[in-house]
Amino acid sequence: SEFYRICHNDKMIKEMGISASMLEGFLFPDTYIFLTSYTEEDIVRILVDQFKNIYKDLLQNSENNEYTMEEFVTLASIIQGEAIYTDEMPLISSVYWNRLRKNMLLQADPTIQYLLPEKPRRLFNKDLKIDSPYNTYKYHGLPPGPINNPGLSAIMAALQPEETNFYYFVSNGEGRHIFSINNKQHNQAKLQLKKKRRLKKKIESKSVK
Repeated sequence: SEFYRICHNDKMIKEMGISASMLEGFLFPDTYIFLTSYTEEDIVRILVDQFKNIYKDLLQNSENNEYTMEEFVTLASIIQGEAIYTDEMPLISSVYWNRLRKNMLLQADPTIQYLLPEKPRRLFNKDLKIDSPYNTYKYHGLPPGPINNPGLSAIMAALQPEETNFYYFVSNGEGRHIFSINNKQHNQAKLQLKKKRRLKKKIESKSVK
């Protein structure tokens, strides 16, 4: 509870040079060695300092300056929430970048999951209608802030996306994604996934019998 309080402390956030309402997104996930004498505040500072060092190094190798640090991290957090495999992150990033530049809705499922009080689950149409600035199915652009604490690969992907013509992607049902350049291809990919799910259920029901 003390750690949580510090991450929402306006004075602390300002001291650390972060322009956000809380430190979610800026607590870099890594392996650390902490002394037992460290306080919660010490630990928060170490996590944020590590993030800032990593971000500074990555920024030097990137020519992308379209967004602020806070906006890049917000995008990275969505990529982190979407991808299971790190090799797909630059591709996922390219889809979001392409949509942002066309002023299309991001329609990112992880931003909806962030709004749900329960554990991640399959989303329903009613979930996509939640009225929140974090709902990227309803509001254009990036949400107000990060939805998790992205790791190195996700931040790198946000800063250095692949150059593609992809505007859509859907899960293939096995942890990876099918990428599409237009809505027609995207609908075909979703149809394939639907057929795969039906076949899987059919096989499972037969095995139970």
